[in-house]
Amino acid sequence: MNNKQKGLAGICIFLILFSGGWYANEFNNRTIHEKGLDQPDAFNVQQVDDHHIIEPMAPFQPREYIRIGNRVPN
Repeated sequence: MNNKQKGLAGICIFLILFSGGWYANEFNNRTIHEKGLDQPDAFNVQQVDDHHIIEPMAPFQPREYIRIGNRVPN
């Protein structure tokens, strides 16, 4: 394969991927619009009770890379 063929193959691959990404983006935007998910009041904020708030912990000690705490709040 000479350089001209390699360049043509590279340009073709780029155009195929670019046009595929463009189509996927348009399809995604169209699907969001059809389902009505693009309205400003279409999302809900999750409410959290005060007793489920995790208390701040002390900073990590030297060589303490992970800290496993209680999974169930007290």
